[in-house]
Amino acid sequence: MAGRKLTALCSRLTALCSLLMLSCDSIDCTLYNSVDMFCNLYQDGKPASLADTLTITAAGTDSVLLNRKVGAYKFQLPLSYHGDTDSIVLTVRGKDYEVADTIFVTKTNMVHFESPDCPATMFHKITSVSCTHEFIQAVVLVSEDINYARTENIQIHLHPAP
Repeated sequence: MAGRKLTALCSRLTALCSLLMLSCDSIDCTLYNSVDMFCNLYQDGKPASLADTLTITAAGTDSVLLNRKVGAYKFQLPLSYHGDTDSIVLTVRGKDYEVADTIFVTKTNMVHFESPDCPATMFHKITSVSCTHEFIQAVVLVSEDINYARTENIQIHLHPAP
């Protein structure tokens, strides 16, 4: 009789433990938890690359976002969490010249929360883009939503080649 009670108790404990283990899911924080703006370069309406060195900084800070990239044709940039407008300075350096242009990205910031076990991230919605037209002819907004989707957000159209 005692053996049956012990067996029944063990069966119930095993079933309870199995239910507890099934109900506890592993932490499933997204692997791509960086939220960046994706940019592509164009010239004469076609994808283009820079033969010279590109450096990108956040205006008014000492933050280098992209350091001396040669042959750039696309890149991704983080945006600020607090400000409504980010000023991003693109500097192209060649053998005998240096030219800089600034892109202004106006946006709204939205806190994104998935789970208590995962850190909150900041999504953005771009409301407008513009530039100072030094070597950039135009900046075109392609996708206003900046989130985990790794899609092109803006097109940077360079002045036509001479």
